[in-house]
Amino acid sequence: MKIRYSVILLIFLYGFLYGFLSISAQSVEKIKFTRTLSSPIIDGIISEEAWNNSETSTNFVQTDPYWGFKPKYQTEVKVLYDNKALYIAARMFDNYPDSIMRQIGLRDESLHADYFAFEFDPFNRMQESFYFQVTASGVQSEWKRSDESYNAVWKSSVKIDSLGWTCEMEIPFSAFSFLKYNEQIWKIQFFRYIRRNRELSAWCPENKTDDNDIKYWASSENLNDIMPPLRLFLQPYINAAVIGTPNQNNKTEWSNSVKGGLDLKWGINQSCNLEMTLLPDFSQVQSDNLIKNLSAFETVYSDYRPFFNESISFFTKGGLLYTRRIGRKPSKYNEVENQIDSNERIVTNPINSPLINAFKLYGKNKNGFAVGIFNAITNKTEATIKDSENNKRKIQTEPITNYTLFVVEKAFRNKSNVFLSNANTLRQGNEIQANVTATGGSYYFKDGKFLVYLLGGMSRRTDNSSQLWDKASSTGYKYDFSLAKVNGKLIYSFNRFVKDELYNPNDMGVNFVNNEAANNITITHRVFEPFWKFLNLQNSFTMDYSNRISTQKMTNFSMKYSLFMTNSKHLTLWGGIKWRPEKICDYYESRTRGLFYLAPRYLSGNFSFSSDYRKPLALDGGYAIIYMYDYKGQNQTISITPVLRIGNRIGMRLSNSFSVNNGQRGYAETLDSGIVIFGKREVKTYENAYSINYMLRNNLGVVFRGRYYWTQGAYSDYYKLQNDGLLSNSISNYNDNHDFTYSVFNIDLSLQWEFAPGSMLYFTYKNEFINEILNANKNYLDYFRNSFDVPQSYNFAFKFLYHFDVGAMVKK
Repeated sequence: MKIRYSVILLIFLYGFLYGFLSISAQSVEKIKFTRTLSSPIIDGIISEEAWNNSETSTNFVQTDPYWGFKPKYQTEVKVLYDNKALYIAARMFDNYPDSIMRQIGLRDESLHADYFAFEFDPFNRMQESFYFQVTASGVQSEWKRSDESYNAVWKSSVKIDSLGWTCEMEIPFSAFSFLKYNEQIWKIQFFRYIRRNRELSAWCPENKTDDNDIKYWASSENLNDIMPPLRLFLQPYINAAVIGTPNQNNKTEWSNSVKGGLDLKWGINQSCNLEMTLLPDFSQVQSDNLIKNLSAFETVYSDYRPFFNESISFFTKGGLLYTRRIGRKPSKYNEVENQIDSNERIVTNPINSPLINAFKLYGKNKNGFAVGIFNAITNKTEATIKDSENNKRKIQTEPITNYTLFVVEKAFRNKSNVFLSNANTLRQGNEIQANVTATGGSYYFKDGKFLVYLLGGMSRRTDNSSQLWDKASSTGYKYDFSLAKVNGKLIYSFNRFVKDELYNPNDMGVNFVNNEAANNITITHRVFEPFWKFLNLQNSFTMDYSNRISTQKMTNFSMKYSLFMTNSKHLTLWGGIKWRPEKICDYYESRTRGLFYLAPRYLSGNFSFSSDYRKPLALDGGYAIIYMYDYKGQNQTISITPVLRIGNRIGMRLSNSFSVNNGQRGYAETLDSGIVIFGKREVKTYENAYSINYMLRNNLGVVFRGRYYWTQGAYSDYYKLQNDGLLSNSISNYNDNHDFTYSVFNIDLSLQWEFAPGSMLYFTYKNEFINEILNANKNYLDYFRNSFDVPQSYNFAFKFLYHFDVGAMVKK
């Protein structure tokens, strides 16, 4: 073990010394803003007199694929402002206007289209920025560097003419926050992208090897005496739905509902923001990609609910927040069937706890001091039981729960910071209560080339709310330390992460492994300049080692090499190999405290590709294999995804994958005697996910998404897990059967119309069935033909949401 650590240390020291090669920074530009007394009309035609009085910014420089080269075509930008908004006009010259790519799509969607973008840092701290983009087809996108889900209401318009195309933007000051100074000094950047050439150019060229690109941007001049507007937005909604749910008799029970709610966004001042949702409805969000989970850990799903996506990144510091906990599946959902009599049936058993309301309050002052409070309350959840005489009773599956998260941060220049986070979960009644705290910070030194990161955390849980800190409480801790070089062609990092046995943030966050000390070293070499037939290349080496703290047994040891490259034809290739040379102690697969399984050694490899998306038909695909050479088992996965574009209005993505895990050993069950049974199984999985977007206009489109997931497991042998982690010989007198076939089918069909800025009309249809049987007798095609006969759930929903800009209404 000492030899291993010596090798790790030598590799790290070599990379550390190599990394002191510095990169010179470029001098930054200045851009003069021009105040206007008359607001230009946002129609894509740059003809108003106000534009003639403003300075023109030119001399863009290509940053991709050939950094520092002159762009193929010239770009000109003008900037105006008044007390209400910023105004940007851009002329993109192009000798072949008919060749300008202009696919239309949904807002914030990645499209095959030219675009112009404006990005700025209104705090001038080189930590945060706002990004506004318009494609040549007029589709808007926006995000913040710290929050990709950031949304704003603003205006834009484009025109294509004989000289190329033009773009006008109106970005109201109410759309973003900034500090209240008489003289505003912001960092400014412009981008222009020519899709058919894959050419990205910037007004202020950035060094690709630098972790902080904002320091290369221009600084604003003459941006003075801005009167901050009232930033108050109301979004009331009304939703009508018809829902069909299968009952125990495999018949569909229909119900309907009409409800309303309200979202509120209020810029209390230019440094502080409040967002609130009351009785929210998320009927229009995408369905989850449900899977059959054979592992010892819960499945973590993405959160598509808008309120829990936007402006949430600030609250994730310290890793204490997993938003899917809020409105989660009730903790006693699966216990209801065991609490009913033979003459009773389950009428309703809600699968999610209803959200009553939630709010986020956050802000940052001029000294870089930020505070945020997140709070959400979910209502009591109950299952309804009815007996043969139609008498009803309730079984509580989840109590009223209050989730609160508090974050405070002090930011310094060059992205350094310190923070403190606290998550608190309070449940009504004699239920588990939880409190978790994390504190840490990052420090960049050597002109931002190197980073030191520290994090410490403590959790405390109790099962009695009236004696919150009594002897029943358990306290756990964690810490994380990282040292990294983040600039240059060669970057590397060393990380050590420790969690004791009692650390548990899962009431509001998510955590898998405890009682473990993990170490990681990663060295990456990057080539950004085109060479031979390649535009870029990146390769990296990673080594991981971890051990159980209480027993000092090794729980992970692996080495991985990975490669990523794009050739001159814009074919992207990536892959890698990973090797685990020794057996490791898996303390979780056994599902039994203190008992481990000696997981096998393996060698794995993967290869993937993505063809040129500029063409109407592109193709993604890949192949991966894991070979467990202790018992000659293997897991193979192959995927193929055609990506089709028909004209500028229709986009299709047809994802298909198949995997077979042959000879895998895994947990089957625990007997009443405490003996843990493992099984040798073959698991096959098919997944088909098809999405089609048809756009009638930029603000009106139909989105279809269908997914069929099928997996089947067949067991051939069973073994006892022994105390030394090894499996016994095959058990001949074990008669239980754990074969399974599991399938999920989803349809999400929606019409989305943004009939006014920020105002939406949705019509949504959802269809879903989940089917699981305890055998593996049918193949994929037979099961697919018969599976649609199982009970299905339906949801037809109509949602109307209107955006009120109260500040603009008050002015009028």
